[in-house]
Amino acid sequence: MKTCINGATTMPYSLEEDIKAAGEAGFDGVELWRAKLDEFLQRGSVQEIIDLLDGYSLDAPSICALGGFAWCSETEFKRRLKIAERYLHLASEIGCSSLIVCGEDPGDRSPEEVVWAHSTRLGRLAELGEEYGVKIALEWFRDLTTAINIVNSAGKEYLGLMVDTFHWYRGDGNLEHIDMIPGDRLILVHINDSEDLPKEELTDRNRLYCGEGVIPLTEILKRLEAKGYGGYLSVEIFREEYWRRDPATISREALRTLTRVMRRAGVL
Repeated sequence: MKTCINGATTMPYSLEEDIKAAGEAGFDGVELWRAKLDEFLQRGSVQEIIDLLDGYSLDAPSICALGGFAWCSETEFKRRLKIAERYLHLASEIGCSSLIVCGEDPGDRSPEEVVWAHSTRLGRLAELGEEYGVKIALEWFRDLTTAINIVNSAGKEYLGLMVDTFHWYRGDGNLEHIDMIPGDRLILVHINDSEDLPKEELTDRNRLYCGEGVIPLTEILKRLEAKGYGGYLSVEIFREEYWRRDPATISREALRTLTRVMRRAGVL
């Protein structure tokens, strides 16, 4: 498996600082946070991003993230599809293999309606992604089985899953559901740990560096390896305590704690 860091982990800093810090720390990849990408392109070019990544020998496995596709009107969906196409084009130019798309809160809708709406809309988005050679990675915030059902129902080669260990833990936390993920549909993994609090009290600010909390990361990684996953493990942490540090320190600590867990699991 390969090491990666998400731009949220170094949220206060620019895209250039993210790339520099990730490269100097020794990561294999860096996810491009969409707002930072937009800000950079107001004053710089796509080629400059490519040159930065190449200069630090980094891959960029994804642009993170878009959302709002499932419950909107057809007119609004088409508008959002045009926005997504811009990022798919950027991803193809930069060399990002995926665009992360967030699932939506089901509200009081039935499980069948949730699966149908997401699989239909994201299936159409995946067809557009295929034109650019960029996969759509669904990020789900609740029970993992629903996300698996969405991807299976859509049946699109360019639609898969991005599994976040924090969302998994706060959602259902069932290790057997990790085993249910179709191996050929797992696009990316966001890896992080969590404070030991009642799950209903957990928010993103309770995320921790890998191995410093209560999520069974070692067991998760062993199960991912068993299904043949060899992709990126991307550290994504929204924690103001960490954000107060400089990006180089954050990146070094993120890699040190990630690789320690990877060694324990035997995947490094």
